[in-house]
Amino acid sequence: MIKGLLWCFAVLALQLGLLRYVDIRVAAMPRLGDGPAIEPPVEPADVEAEASRLDA
Repeated sequence: MIKGLLWCFAVLALQLGLLRYVDIRVAAMPRLGDGPAIEPPVEPADVEAEASRLDA
């Protein structure tokens, strides 16, 4: 009976270790819903056009 209980604890520890490993790997993955991490650069012409529109 004691031997079976020790095997149960050993299997439980193995499962928890595997779950921790999978959790760390999934947390390191990029999210699917996120857009691009870097915004596209702003063209100088767009900035000047916006400034002239605001001045008018």
